Amino acid sequence: MLALLAACGGDSFAPSSQLPPSGSGPAVSGGGGGAASLVGVWLTTILIEVPGDLQTWTTTWQFDAAGTCRQTVVVESVAEGFPRTTVHACTFAATGGNVSISFVGGGTLVFAFSFAGFSPDRLVLDGFEYHRQA
Repeated sequence: MLALLAACGGDSFAPSSQLPPSGSGPAVSGGGGGAASLVGVWLTTILIEVPGDLQTWTTTWQFDAAGTCRQTVVVESVAEGFPRTTVHACTFAATGGNVSISFVGGGTLVFAFSFAGFSPDRLVLDGFEYHRQA
């Protein structure tokens, strides 16, 4: 999914929950499921325009059956001319339509999740649509 956001605030490497919403977002159908429905690798890319720069943020979540996860964020800035990658190890637990993600080293986030169009390959996490990777 490619979305154009008008601004970005805070830490440029913060989890996506701290980004401003991208308008009305994707059409969402179907509720979340259990942890098993999240298992896999999920990717989304968004385009962010900030004063004097244009950035592409590619976020990948990997959720494993053992309850471990990893968030990888690659930010490519036109102004900087090179990508910056951050990787955060975590654990997760899903209940109903929410997933609680605890990052190694501290911090826990709770995201709502569902599947767009009832597709098991279109995860909507924190309002952003991710696609299952092969």
